[in-house]
Amino acid sequence: DFYFGFTEWNEKLALVAKEKAASCHTDPSPKHSSTFSHIGWNIHLSPYGVTSYSDVIDGWFEEGKDFLYMSGKCKENATCQHYTQLVWATSSHVGCATQLCLREGDFQEMFVCAYYPGGNWEVNGWMVIPYRSGLYCSLCTSSMSGCLRLWDHVGGLCEIPRNPCRMSCGQHGQLNTSSCKCNCDQGFTGRFCQVQCSVQCVHGRFKEEECSCLCDVGYGGAECAGECSFLYAFSYTSEMCTV
Repeated sequence: DFYFGFTEWNEKLALVAKEKAASCHTDPSPKHSSTFSHIGWNIHLSPYGVTSYSDVIDGWFEEGKDFLYMSGKCKENATCQHYTQLVWATSSHVGCATQLCLREGDFQEMFVCAYYPGGNWEVNGWMVIPYRSGLYCSLCTSSMSGCLRLWDHVGGLCEIPRNPCRMSCGQHGQLNTSSCKCNCDQGFTGRFCQVQCSVQCVHGRFKEEECSCLCDVGYGGAECAGECSFLYAFSYTSEMCTV
């Protein structure tokens, strides 16, 4: 798990990104502007029409698999700086733009995002860790406009809700988002499938919702292992046989 702050869209940053995109250059961008003191950048260039902004952001996020948290570095011969800027904890505002560019006779599309305050800081040649490892939202404050959790959002910025129920069934169940109820794996019960049942129904049917056995005719006991044998009519329950 990790913590990074909620990032908000900023129209002024979008204008800064648009100005950068209009240049059609991928060279290092200025860290400062007349409005913002420190800007971080993510830039992507691809043939026109082959990708979308969502794909680009997902691609930046995928770089996370090549990021080594303990050292703050990328794996050897890998790129992860787009990812680290994307999740930089103190980058609270973002603005993006796209531009159609003619480069060497071919039309290409440039995607640019500007972040403030910018990330990817270095101190004495060492990259600063972009976020603090810990529980979800553990450092969120009441002044923040939101705090999204990975398990109920998808997309490169975790911006697409996929779990309207705002609940999880843990490792032993699947959430039915229509009813907001958990379908528990065999042997587990409870609202969140958090209770493990060790009951073995030898001669009966397992009642999942109660974590108990419904015994076949002629058997009783907690696990329906006891056989009921009577000369006359009998009745039985899951706990005992009675005449």
